[in-house]
Amino acid sequence: MTDQSVSDRKKTSILEAARTVFSRQGYAETAVDDVAEEAHIAKGTLYLYFKSKEELYLAALVSDLRAMSAEGRREMESAAGFREKLRAFLRVRLNYCRSHEDFLRIYLAEYGSMFIKTPLNRELSQLLRDNMRFIARMIEQAIEEGEVRPIPAGAAAAAIVDVSRGLMERRLLRWKEFQAQPEIDFALELLLAGMGQQRRAAQRPEAKKLSIKRGG
Repeated sequence: MTDQSVSDRKKTSILEAARTVFSRQGYAETAVDDVAEEAHIAKGTLYLYFKSKEELYLAALVSDLRAMSAEGRREMESAAGFREKLRAFLRVRLNYCRSHEDFLRIYLAEYGSMFIKTPLNRELSQLLRDNMRFIARMIEQAIEEGEVRPIPAGAAAAAIVDVSRGLMERRLLRWKEFQAQPEIDFALELLLAGMGQQRRAAQRPEAKKLSIKRGG
């Protein structure tokens, strides 16, 4: 086993411990000592990989966001048509959060406040921008193919991400009435209604009344 592979395994172990502790105690109540204890390593060893609690938190967050984003892109690229691509995006995020609850708790409990408390990590910022651009390109393609009416793709991409975040929050809260598939179906129809084709002139009420009058 090479020194690099040992280092990578150690780093992965530290991140797993960090997710567990941050999820259990929250960012504010967690100390580097707590993570080191969970990972069964000395505090000094942890500092060889991460310089601060904030860096450790952001690394754990970025790692999971990158994995979730990669899975989402694969599913979206293999889906046929805009509707199914959008469904895949929502489904992957909910499924990933179901199988990575530690990540979900960190993401929702601390993520927003980190934007306010500290400058956003460059890697995290780039990942978020790349994800938005990917969704925006998907929307632009749907516009070109006539599946979506002409709309600002960037703003629509942001709205889609916001809706998905709401679904993730309700999963975390474990509301009894929350059922993933019906929620996805409803969110999908709501989003598609807002982005759908503009009605043709002949389908508008005024045009319909005019045709009836002429026919009489």
